[in-house]
Amino acid sequence: MARAESLAWAGKFRGEIRHAVRLSEYTSFRVGGLADHLAFPADLEDLRWILQQCKEQGVFIFIFGKGTNLLVRDGGIRGMAISLSRGFVRIEEVMGAPEGSLIYAEAGESLGKLVEFCCQKGLTGLEFAAGIPGTIGGALFMNAGAFGGEMKDVLDSLRLMDAGGSVRERKGAEVKSSYRSLGLEKGEIILGGKFWLQAESGRRVRSKVEEIKQRRWAKQPLDLPSAGSVFKNPLQGPAAKFIEEVGLKGHRIGDAQISEKHANFIVNLGRARARDILDLIELARKKVWQEKGVELEMEIQVVGED
Repeated sequence: MARAESLAWAGKFRGEIRHAVRLSEYTSFRVGGLADHLAFPADLEDLRWILQQCKEQGVFIFIFGKGTNLLVRDGGIRGMAISLSRGFVRIEEVMGAPEGSLIYAEAGESLGKLVEFCCQKGLTGLEFAAGIPGTIGGALFMNAGAFGGEMKDVLDSLRLMDAGGSVRERKGAEVKSSYRSLGLEKGEIILGGKFWLQAESGRRVRSKVEEIKQRRWAKQPLDLPSAGSVFKNPLQGPAAKFIEEVGLKGHRIGDAQISEKHANFIVNLGRARARDILDLIELARKKVWQEKGVELEMEIQVVGED
């Protein structure tokens, strides 16, 4: 596998490429080693060009948004990390009707901006997403959900780019969605999504959004760096319940701690390493399996080298 420094990027890329970037600056955990390069494509052509260059020269690529559901190992990423958080941030009304609107939102924009757009336009359906960090693309990729709603519930269609740079639209009904996954094919990159949302009083939408935000603040340790829920909830019940029942709530390794407020969160108390977090994850999985017979599956994505 070629290293990205062998590539000639200068003068052919309209966005920005940074070199030897510490990814702890770009993840909500605030941990992670260096990426050889980090690219911010300015537009579709930028993205297509850099994907082609990496493919031709055997450079590993990793696409991410705001790093809110991500743990980068301490050894970092050899190759090219690509963030869509600058060039893919458009939100617009595609079609309006008395009963609602079809909204197109690009993958790099924050999910919070889309929720605020809905408040301003008087559109209901995405209130469950209030307070979920990260980008629209990340929320779609993992079929983010809370409080009885999921992204698939309001998804009309996806705009995707394949590994060869071709762009196509896939209807939401064609997507094989499941709990915390849209079941995309390997190599597919989410460029954006269209959402069908119902008309509602803007005041009512905002009231519901604020209510959900308050519920999040009351239950989750949002004042410390984390990546949200570490594990998917198994069929037997909430992951946090089992972690707490085996006595791990508040347990720490180095500066990584299973939150005292919510046992399905691991927080960075200041100087945690990715290895500390991974050791806590393994400890929780092992104890819950041994003592409860419940298998915990990770919800966060882990990438990079040790």
